[in-house]
Amino acid sequence: MRVTIVGDALLDVDLDGRADRMMPDAPVPVVDVEEREERAGGAGLAATLLARDGHDVELVAPFADDDAGRRLRDRLDGVRIVAAESATPTSVKTRIRARGHTIARVDEGGQGGVPKVGRGVLAAIAGADLLVVADYGRGMTGHPLVRAALERRGAEVPLVWDPHPRGADPVRSTAVATPNLAEASRAAGISGAGVPAAADAARALLGSWGCAAVVVTLGADGALLHESAGRSRIVPAAELGPIDPCGAGDRFATSLAVALGTGRAPLSAVRQAVDAASAFLAAGGVAGIREPAGTVQLASKSLEGREIA
Repeated sequence: MRVTIVGDALLDVDLDGRADRMMPDAPVPVVDVEEREERAGGAGLAATLLARDGHDVELVAPFADDDAGRRLRDRLDGVRIVAAESATPTSVKTRIRARGHTIARVDEGGQGGVPKVGRGVLAAIAGADLLVVADYGRGMTGHPLVRAALERRGAEVPLVWDPHPRGADPVRSTAVATPNLAEASRAAGISGAGVPAAADAARALLGSWGCAAVVVTLGADGALLHESAGRSRIVPAAELGPIDPCGAGDRFATSLAVALGTGRAPLSAVRQAVDAASAFLAAGGVAGIREPAGTVQLASKSLEGREIA
């Protein structure tokens, strides 16, 4: 089964160190960097996670011909790249961390411009056995040719769409869209917090997007599934301590897609995806990608599938 990831690939950089002193001329910490790590981010992280799981993975994304773009390609081992030409500099997100805590992030590149979509991009989408859209708001999913190709293929194979506030709406053939609560509330124009707000937003988005189901991810509270026929159902997550949530959304979306691709019903697929995201975070999240994949035993908070009125 060929899993095709469509979206925006980024270069993620972590600078880790100590912050034992303050600047003399401003009330900000001085970080003495002890370690630098670079990895594929955005759609690149989604592809990396699937390749690490042993899947046949193809990444369809814009790539710039710059130093950061070349470093990004080097960090996509095991992933076939189908590049859309981009004149926009590669997006680089640098997190500055002190003793494991992020204190600032610096973003560079990735703004403006429209990727050049060729036949290879459209052929890759048309030949996918399973589609995951990892939209990071850099323009790929708004391209008319890409949207048309996704609409066609999504009517034939499972399509999971992880949206972005600056990105395009999911196409109507999407099987499941997976916004987090902040994204869902913003897209639906709904205020509030927690499960009630997630249920309201999911119902509204199901109507406006026209996809088969919407799953609103709720972080430590799991995820809420709302299908076109039926009530919203909550799927709880395992209890975890303080964690770095970076990458959890990509782990959730890719695991959900694989579960749907193997024939699981939506509720069962969401359960599998919640468990996979929890295990990913318990194993160290993106920091754990450097280690071999292992098994982590987790306990769920409550029963699966509780309905929300």
